Amino acid sequence: MAQLVYDLSALKRDLTNLFRLPIGDRLALNQFYLEAQTVVRRARDANLALPPVVTDWLAQADARAKDPLLATTQNAALVAWLQAQPG
Repeated sequence: MAQLVYDLSALKRDLTNLFRLPIGDRLALNQFYLEAQTVVRRARDANLALPPVVTDWLAQADARAKDPLLATTQNAALVAWLQAQPG
């Protein structure tokens, strides 16, 4: 059975998919965090280092849901990081 490779392209895809998830209520936040844990686990297993901008964004969805300014700031930082990555 072929092993799937988790690389920067896969990380970017997963973060983009997470970016599209709603976080406005508890159920949506729980789903976001479940997906975020999967991304962190995949990155760790592939020895992909996640920069603070990504780990903060993954860990603070509940704060973004309550604070529009934080949401705007963190989302913009994540998008800038994603766009700066090759591929």
